[in-house]
Amino acid sequence: MSGRRRGGSSLHLQMGQETIYLLLTGGLFVSLLLSLYILSRRGPTEQPPIVTLGEANGYTFAAGSAAISPAFARQLENVAAPRVREIADRYHAPVIEVIGHTDEVPVTRTKQSDLDQSLIPWLRGGRQEPVAGDNVGLGMARAVAVARALRGVGLDARYTIIPLSAGPLVLPGDHVTDGRDADDDQRRRRIEVRLRRPGEAVH
Repeated sequence: MSGRRRGGSSLHLQMGQETIYLLLTGGLFVSLLLSLYILSRRGPTEQPPIVTLGEANGYTFAAGSAAISPAFARQLENVAAPRVREIADRYHAPVIEVIGHTDEVPVTRTKQSDLDQSLIPWLRGGRQEPVAGDNVGLGMARAVAVARALRGVGLDARYTIIPLSAGPLVLPGDHVTDGRDADDDQRRRRIEVRLRRPGEAVH
């Protein structure tokens, strides 16, 4: 009789262990599927590429101006905006930073800068072009011009567009200038569009 009990206990113990193994295996499988689903929803984990709108590619402003020409606007609508939208959607990166870069040639103005009063109305569609008194302000005014143009060609409220200025400080390739290159340099006059996911650190 005791042999039967021992045999029954061993059988129950073996069945209990198999049940535990089965539950553990099932749990691991479900965790793996859940992780794959989360990754697929997030999209690629690497950084989205930078879209550079440079003078060499037709994105040209008049000297000291932030006004977008008809040719610039067409290029923006037909080339840049679709590219930005594709990257934003592919990388799940709807935060779009539009960064204005200038060279080191000083801005010469007869009018006083009015950016404090004019930038926000202009971003919202106002007609009065802001007056920038220096390269940092000019970079910001140009970034605002591109930001509002992108909004006007289909980058709707799903995307957060943030205009920023680096002025003359950052060379192509993310090198900070040493301040000794004040020449007229077409490569430095550019707009960089950088995309990130919500909550990620600002570039």
